[in-house]
Amino acid sequence: MRIYTGLEPEPTFFNILRLFSASTFTFGLFLYTWVSAKEFVFNIYKPNLYLSEAVFDDDPDYSIGFTFPEFKICPKSSSRYDDNNSLKISLYKLYRDRLNSTLYIPVNYFYDVDNLTDFIPYNLNMTYDFHDAPNDGLFFINDYDDNRCMIFSTQNEYAGRTDFGSGDWDSELLFIITLDNSSIYDYFEINFDSIITESKFPKLFGETSEITENITLVTNQHFITRGKYVIYDFAIRRNIFYSSPFYGILGLKADNIATRIDIDETVLTSIQNNSFTVLELRFNSPYIRDEEERYQNTVGKLISNLGGFYSAVSGTFILLFGAPKLSPWGFCQTSLLCCWPIRRSFKKHLASRYVSHAGIPLAEDPRELPQGAKIDDRVAVLEYLLKEYYLDAYYLEKLRSTRKKYLFLQKQFNDLEAAKILSDDDDDDDDHLKS
Repeated sequence: MRIYTGLEPEPTFFNILRLFSASTFTFGLFLYTWVSAKEFVFNIYKPNLYLSEAVFDDDPDYSIGFTFPEFKICPKSSSRYDDNNSLKISLYKLYRDRLNSTLYIPVNYFYDVDNLTDFIPYNLNMTYDFHDAPNDGLFFINDYDDNRCMIFSTQNEYAGRTDFGSGDWDSELLFIITLDNSSIYDYFEINFDSIITESKFPKLFGETSEITENITLVTNQHFITRGKYVIYDFAIRRNIFYSSPFYGILGLKADNIATRIDIDETVLTSIQNNSFTVLELRFNSPYIRDEEERYQNTVGKLISNLGGFYSAVSGTFILLFGAPKLSPWGFCQTSLLCCWPIRRSFKKHLASRYVSHAGIPLAEDPRELPQGAKIDDRVAVLEYLLKEYYLDAYYLEKLRSTRKKYLFLQKQFNDLEAAKILSDDDDDDDDHLKS
């Protein structure tokens, strides 16, 4: 489609105005293309980061929950190696009131879901009375690679909120870590390994789909000094990123996922008895935060922006000066066919199709036909040109087919009528002869 074509019947000043407008719009189009391409190139390696959070318990039909993280804890010594495997860990469950941040613990202290009926406020001094460890065999196993270490298994213990007491309470885990006084260990190394997520999605007809997945966490290390009371507030964060900028430039989704645990550590106090170390594990956020890389400038968006701007410029020009001429041949036919053998072959086939004894339609004056030429040939070639490049003749072809069927049936009907009339005439003649 050409933006500017001068028309002889129009006044000169109008053609000048058309040319000026076409030049201005063309310059604006090239300028917009230059700015968009420059911005696209400068931001190839600068993806944007989009944050989103998935609530795990607000909607019973649509939820994403996660467990407390599994971890391995190993006693360490800064002086020398000690193979003393006297490490013991007691596990308790705490509940924190969201309104006033008061901590509660079951009256019997034990990690027993069936007995969670009576609670008392929890304070730090209670840790000195926790000499008898609850039954924690389901949650801790010895590390076979290093007998000094123990591995905590969540056993589907989800970090969430409960409706105990007068309001919503957040669940927490309390670990009492015990070492013999004879051991030389002076700190602990903790490596969080994985979490289990459970996703619920509504399906048709009121059904719910559940997906459970074990997700490995990015390698991390945390250290606790022996004889301290430490609080770990953890949050789960998923990094969704591209392995190559090429995928982002094409507008594809990020193909790599790395799940991390963020720990906010608080050391409250030192414990009088150095044999005990306390770790309070709580979730800092009831959400799984997704940090996803996305490219704001992609190839598709660049093409879309340029196409939209070009359409706006063309629409404005058409609104002011009318629609320009249409051309059935584009850049490929007019410019890419620069090789002379290919161009000659193209022109040869074009001439065999649209050139007749009556001349070339739309290019030669129909009032000056060659000797012996007929206007019918000129019209036939023009119809071919319109049908193949401009007008869709699909329904006209169907109409022609329907008309042929109608004429055929009409002919059959007329033949039957004629045969019937002849038969009736023959019967009348026979009756006349008999009488």
